[in-house]
Parts: sequence; C-alpha cells; structure tokens
Amino acid sequence: MLPPMRMREATPSDVDAIVAFTTDTFDWGDYVPSMIEDWIGDEDGVVMVAVDDDDDDVPVALARAVFLTDHEVWSHAARVHPAYRGRGIAGDLADVLTDWARDRDAQVVRLLIEDDNLASIRHITKKGFRRAVSVVRASRTVGAGSPNPEGNGGRRQPSPLRTRPGKVQDLPLVRSSWSTSQVGREMRQLIGTGWRFHRLRDSDIETAARSGNLWEVENSWVITGTVEPSFQVQLIDTTEAEAHDVIRALIDTANNRGADEFSMWIADIDWLIQAARRTGCDVSGYGVWEKAI
Repeated sequence: MLPPMRMREATPSDVDAIVAFTTDTFDWGDYVPSMIEDWIGDEDGVVMVAVDDDDDDVPVALARAVFLTDHEVWSHAARVHPAYRGRGIAGDLADVLTDWARDRDAQVVRLLIEDDNLASIRHITKKGFRRAVSVVRASRTVGAGSPNPEGNGGRRQPSPLRTRPGKVQDLPLVRSSWSTSQVGREMRQLIGTGWRFHRLRDSDIETAARSGNLWEVENSWVITGTVEPSFQVQLIDTTEAEAHDVIRALIDTANNRGADEFSMWIADIDWLIQAARRTGCDVSGYGVWEKAI
C-alpha cells in the first residue's frame, strides 16, 4: 500500500512545481498557473497542497478554499499530478479544507461540478456533500464576429424590452423578488459571480446598483458583472412570459457595450433554458454541491 500524502499550506516556493503539473490540465490549458501566486497571498483563502516526502517536499496536488461571505466558503481548483491520481488525494485535500473552514467559523462549504463529471460527483458524495442547486451556464458570442443569434439565417431583431439601470432604492424589491420567485427558489437564493456561488446579500444589490450593474427589464431584475470583453449575467429573476425578451434585451445591452462574449447563470428550469437556447446560447448543466459544517 502506498503511504498517504502529507498535507500542508502552499508557500511561494511551491509555485513552480504547481505550474508544472497544472499547465495542461484541460484541452484549453488551465487557469491555475496564472492565479496561484495571488491565491497564496490571499488572506481570505488558503491553498493546500499534498507533498511527497520521498521527493523533497514537492507538491503533487492542490486545492483551494476561500471565504465568499462571513460564513460561506467556496472550494475549487482541485488538481492532482497525473502520476499520483487514483490514490484519493483530492478527497484528503477536501477534508483538510473543510477542517480549515470549520476552524474559521464557516457554516457551509460549496463547490461546482459539471453534470457529466461522474467521477467527481461520486467522490464528493462520499465526502458528505449534497447537490444543493442545479444550475445552467448559457453563453454565446456577441458583437461583430457573432453569428446570427436567433439561428434562423435572418437579421437579428432587437428586443421589444429595454434594460433600465436599477437604483439603490430598489434593493427591497430585488431582495423580496429573489426570495419568493420561482427562479429565486430554484436557485436557493444563490448568485453566481464568475464560477462561484453565494447567497444574495443586500450589499451585492447595493454594489450592483452603484456600479451600474443592476437592471430592471420590464418586471424582471438582473445583476451583471463585466469582465472585459465579457458581459456576464450573475442573477436573472424573470418569468416564463418575459424570459425570452429579457434575455434578448440583455444581449442588446452587451452588444451596445462592445462585449464579444455573453454568459448567464440561470436556474435549471425548462422554460428558462429554452428561452436561452432561442437566443442562440449554448447551455451546459452543473451542480452546486454543499456541505454544512
């Protein structure tokens, strides 16, 4: 039997070794090499590594956890050197990160897994995580290089609806809607920022309003975040009757802002997914998994 790996916090001296085994994780590469130095220096999170004591304390796996709110921790970037896979190292790192979060008064740890990643789903289930929310990422290109978004060979028609900037005074309306609407209930009031999820807070709504990222579209509410040149929808609270035109209005806004990519996190509701598809979006399913601690 192979000896267990030793777990410890990553240090700046580990960067080169981590970059070496994470550069080509996926067909498109990996984001870990460009982020690892910042993560190691981030006081809100921790990078844990597994090291092989027979190989001069060199990291052969890593995983990160970071506080998104006072009591919500996000776990991600689990990577294992190809030569060390199949030994349960990722699971051991998950346990260490859970202990780290618990010691700092976290109440829940969450992570994101694509629906077709069955190996990771089996693994995380054994560690006591449960699927809390099913989410769908809908995305498409926009701008001059985009194909016709409606997919019918004709010229794209603008939405009959318009996005109107929301105000800080709208905060109670947004909060109330997200806590009671079908979409908000399906999302368990989570908001997706980048590839991470946490419960919607009043401060999220206020910050969005002050930065021009809170939108009122007819009777729907939307929170966006722009990372040039991408237009990202973090929260869309709409109805079956409005969904298609609301998404069209958001794509119009993305085009007007010169974005070349449009993406949304939406609830796993059939009518909402179909509305996204009708606007030319590709969709893929994910699960937000969580463990109370």
